[in-house]
Amino acid sequence: MKRKLAFLGAILLAAFIFTYEGNTYQTHALDEEDQAWIEEARGALQNIVEDREVMALVYLCDDLTIRAEAAEDSTKVVTVPSGQMVEIRDVTVDEDYQVWEKVSAEVKGKVYEGYIPRDYLACSDERFLEWEELYGMNPGAAVMLAEENATGVYADIEQFPESYRPALQALKQKHPNWTFVRQNTGLDFQTVINNELQGGKSLVYKSYGDYCKEGQHSPNWYFASEDVLKLYMDPRNSLQENAIFQFEQLTYNASYHTEEAVKNFLEGTFMNSSQNAPETSMKFYHIFWSIGAEENRQVSPFHLAARVLQEQGEGTSPLISGTYPGYEHYYNYFNVGASGSTNEEVIRNGLNYAKDHDWHGAYYSILGGAEVISASYIRKGQDTLYLQKFNVSPTASNPVYTHQYMQNISAPTSEALSMKKLYESAGALENTFVFKIPVYENMPASPCPMPTSSTNVVLQVPSGYDASTIYVDGIAYTPQVRNNRRIVKLPNGNAQSAVVYRYNENGAPIGMYVWTLEYRNNAYVATEQPGLTDLLTYHGFSIRITGKAGIRFKTGISTDLRAQLLGNGVNGYHLKEYGTLVMNNANRTSYPMIKGGEKVISGLAYGTNANGTHQDSIYETVSGRYRFTSVLVGLPANQYKVEYAFRGYIILNKDGKDITIYGPVQARSIYALAQQVLNMGTYAQGSEADTFLRKLISDAQE
Repeated sequence: MKRKLAFLGAILLAAFIFTYEGNTYQTHALDEEDQAWIEEARGALQNIVEDREVMALVYLCDDLTIRAEAAEDSTKVVTVPSGQMVEIRDVTVDEDYQVWEKVSAEVKGKVYEGYIPRDYLACSDERFLEWEELYGMNPGAAVMLAEENATGVYADIEQFPESYRPALQALKQKHPNWTFVRQNTGLDFQTVINNELQGGKSLVYKSYGDYCKEGQHSPNWYFASEDVLKLYMDPRNSLQENAIFQFEQLTYNASYHTEEAVKNFLEGTFMNSSQNAPETSMKFYHIFWSIGAEENRQVSPFHLAARVLQEQGEGTSPLISGTYPGYEHYYNYFNVGASGSTNEEVIRNGLNYAKDHDWHGAYYSILGGAEVISASYIRKGQDTLYLQKFNVSPTASNPVYTHQYMQNISAPTSEALSMKKLYESAGALENTFVFKIPVYENMPASPCPMPTSSTNVVLQVPSGYDASTIYVDGIAYTPQVRNNRRIVKLPNGNAQSAVVYRYNENGAPIGMYVWTLEYRNNAYVATEQPGLTDLLTYHGFSIRITGKAGIRFKTGISTDLRAQLLGNGVNGYHLKEYGTLVMNNANRTSYPMIKGGEKVISGLAYGTNANGTHQDSIYETVSGRYRFTSVLVGLPANQYKVEYAFRGYIILNKDGKDITIYGPVQARSIYALAQQVLNMGTYAQGSEADTFLRKLISDAQE
């Protein structure tokens, strides 16, 4: 030991003499004594790495090249981004006394081996750090510490965008031994959000406000809204003690992952020490500790205990009862494979997985779940709580946005608090933790806030309807599509109705589906109104063939439905008024085609007009539908080619409140209609009608 310490003093005081002036360093060539010292250090390191995996993270760079040999000009093996996890296998020192670690790195499922300068690795393994200190194998740490003490600027924090730094600075001042590693994802933040909103990847519990939800996924879970997902995915919101541990590497560390700490953590839970774990002679705390500490696994027992607590809550799930019919004695503590849209489906899928993998009793269930986490997640690049939920690691074995352990977006934050409490109870908060924190491209200037309201309308459009356009109070919106739902973001909470239309193969509207909208508890509630299906229907155009040139638009309403609306009502709605709207089609790009809108003409068919006279105009009755019309006549010849847009509207009243619902928009010109009628051969050539139409076309072309 004295000889080792002598070499340590020699290397710190002689071989690595430096002056803190412009970061220049003086080095000396290796001699035989140095070589012997290095070989001794290598032998000591081999004793460590043969006993356990020593993991580290690439940092203090944007990306780093792993070299075939311990030299800057050596052949490139692979280039990895900041945040890449590597396993330290060996060490060497070059002629300039630069320490190189031989590492292996798994990048997108392929394992590479080579060398990395020690200065670019962050490691929290205490046995490795003790070995380094003993043999002086990290001289760059002393240089960096001196520089940080002199300037008050931390090299690891400087790697992060400015918006991350204040919170990291506060953590560093409180916990000087903590190291922060920037994980360069290379991913656009909004693109990440868009992908994580798809396929049921992101859920919130039923207790969340409606403004955080976008429709129900299963009995207790809802699809997360974009704003609440941004809150949890923005790493800047988790840069404080109670949440930072979602970025911790999840490998085993003997000095603070103690059995006693796990026991203390579990005392207030269903896994307390009052009884043995089901179908074992062991306590839960011992199971977690012993499984996590096994040499071939090396996974944090704190992580295992916190994950089970997160998944099982109060411990009442059939997945861990051992008594579910057909699955007696089988347990699934980690809920592996337990997914589905109903409780029954979730339970059966989870217990099928347990049975298929022979998870008989609590011990084998926890052992099996730990192996899944260790082999399929931690060793594959999803080595933090955050990355297990949100796979945004560009070099992980599985493609980004796939292979995500859970759907609950708040799980990493909840588990992080449990981890912090575990470390606190173990008196280990001042240990050498390394946190890998993702950074995205094009992030908002400041952390994404907790949503308190939403003006999103969430609709499940029935099959057969055109879901590419949603009409809210008559105005067209192009919805976002996620989880088989259409999401329309509105400017305020005043909307009353949403409508979609059906079209035939020629593009003519043949039906409509209606939702009524109510804004309450800071979110929209959309209520399907199947009783109002096909409320207004399009029945084509006709053209006048005598007198003044004119165009007629026909809208229909069911005779039975109208009778209901005039009688007992439909779901509380009663008929007040209906009619037709008309406007120059070119104006629709600038003005909404709604009742009372600018440049919109309104024609009443049913209701009370301005002078108090009741009106009920029925043009014809066909196939159980009353048809009402709007006729545009007296247009000058220079407007025959002008397209005019028409649509029906109806006003219903419920509990004294009016709601206006709109039919589909259709546009025609007199000129186009005249050509269409002539092409159909409806009138004999030379007849009065034929002559009228031909003159109309001729006048339009002059």
